[in-house]
Amino acid sequence: MSTHTTNHHVEDPDVVGSRNRLGVILILVADIAFALSVLFVYFYLKGQNVNDMWLPKATEDTAAVLPLSSSGAWIVTALAGVGLLSHGSALRAAKAKQNSQLVLGSLVALVLSIGAIAYQLNLIFSVNFVMGMGSYYSCYMLIAWLNVVHLALTVFISLGNWNRARLNLYAKDHWHVAIVNVWWIWMFVSSGLGAFALSFT
Repeated sequence: MSTHTTNHHVEDPDVVGSRNRLGVILILVADIAFALSVLFVYFYLKGQNVNDMWLPKATEDTAAVLPLSSSGAWIVTALAGVGLLSHGSALRAAKAKQNSQLVLGSLVALVLSIGAIAYQLNLIFSVNFVMGMGSYYSCYMLIAWLNVVHLALTVFISLGNWNRARLNLYAKDHWHVAIVNVWWIWMFVSSGLGAFALSFT
């Protein structure tokens, strides 16, 4: 009679955390490069204004294209900022082993991310632009939809973060929470960059 033993290899949480942090860093580097290229395109096209196509003037057939207020973009950034502060408090609670505060902070951050994406989508679908109305329109939509993508990822990871906190899975380590906080910082910065660009029309 033979005895079979199974060797279950479990990686050290610090090793897993280090690898995941590296993955997040690589994603952020690529995303930051893309976001900065979008800002470059915005200011380049605005500066060149080829054939007056940045904000086309009125013609016999069409009305002039007027720029939108950047206040909506700043409101989205403000929501992201409050979400970042809330998640920062959740991270501090995780470090202090205060799970109830971690759950609360994660939940508030999740709700704010949902509110921010809902508000951003409302801004997009409430504008009266149509295709072919100029470079400003294209850049506005590019920045707005990039924000939607960032916010969608924020909602997804914030939901997972809150659920793991609710299940008390951060009792031993909290590197997941720290990684999510890094993403929240970038969400706030990227939204602010977009709002900053849209302030110059």
